[in-house]
Amino acid sequence: MKYQNYIFDLYGTLIDIRTNEDSSMLWEWMSIELQEKYNTFITGTKLQEDYLRMVKEEEAVLAAQNGSAYPEIKIEKVWNRILDGSCSSADTEQVCKTFRETSRARLQLYPGVQEVFAAIRAAGGHIYLLSNAQWIFTEDELKTCGLIDAFDDMFISSELGIKKPDRDFLRKLMEKHNMDVQDTVMIGNEVKADVGIATAVGMDAIYLNTGQHTMGEIKNALLACNASLDHVVVAKNGDIRLVLRAAGIPAMKK
Repeated sequence: MKYQNYIFDLYGTLIDIRTNEDSSMLWEWMSIELQEKYNTFITGTKLQEDYLRMVKEEEAVLAAQNGSAYPEIKIEKVWNRILDGSCSSADTEQVCKTFRETSRARLQLYPGVQEVFAAIRAAGGHIYLLSNAQWIFTEDELKTCGLIDAFDDMFISSELGIKKPDRDFLRKLMEKHNMDVQDTVMIGNEVKADVGIATAVGMDAIYLNTGQHTMGEIKNALLACNASLDHVVVAKNGDIRLVLRAAGIPAMKK
């Protein structure tokens, strides 16, 4: 087995998800929800404008505090501001989850995920999660997809205050578990965020092309983040089972 530690991205890598936060229908629906349940009167258009503005404001505040070029806020703060801080934390949590669930059109595991995880475990490998995500709703989505107990550890950006491609996000996970970069591989579906962060610390990466980009697009993105094909395996069809072949792990017998 080539690697001992397997660090996975989540959305677009393990979980196939589709959301649409640009839908005017979503914001109009949330406007009605806030009015009926929380006595907050705001149009859908204004709600979207305020939400996007407040996200930027909170990110700027956090960036000034932690010095990261890629800050990750807790989205609860934005919804709490929209609700004028008048609701309980439980109500704010419910609004966050309602927004996510309403914007979501698909949530399912990609084929082969459980198979790959079982094979890595059988070979004695360790599995970690490094995800740009909001724990307030990602926890439920992990449970729904059967992944909540699948990892040795999970690093979620909203809980650390930074996100990929900030190399410190990856370094914190590596330092916590005393990982050797030579024994570790990053697996993800975004060149800049996943391959780029691995390249920044001298780690190999496996790129899953679940977005069905052309090889020309992929190569240009790799060049932009100074990634070498000598240290990156590209799964052109996005099939996660390539991870086993790249790591020299036999597939589990069915």
